Amino acid sequence: MEAAKQESLSKWGGKIPPNLKLPLRDGDIDRPEDEAYKGCYFFNANSRQAPQVVDKQVQPILDQTEVYSGCYGRISVNFYGYNSNGNRGVAAGLGNIQKLKDGEALSSRTNAEDDFEAVEDEDFLG
Repeated sequence: MEAAKQESLSKWGGKIPPNLKLPLRDGDIDRPEDEAYKGCYFFNANSRQAPQVVDKQVQPILDQTEVYSGCYGRISVNFYGYNSNGNRGVAAGLGNIQKLKDGEALSSRTNAEDDFEAVEDEDFLG
């Protein structure tokens, strides 16, 4: 993030703005109600293109359900400065993802198979 600040000085008129927005967040402050963030820092990274997702052997993972909130892995990320409509800051750009191992899912989302049962066509309102 420090390098992105220095590289973006020209976007901000030659100096770092005092109210610069940064992507790094403290889980104890920004998500105090969520145990998964306790004692941790986090940031959100985005990309307009879908990242490549690979396993430990750098083989493509095609099943999107293999990567989920709570699995362990590595990401490539780049930090860059922005100046948009008076908002100035450093953002995180998501590169690629390497899944290393499974972990406990952090979401309470269920599977459709658990939520529903099969119904006959004429009985769908029943």
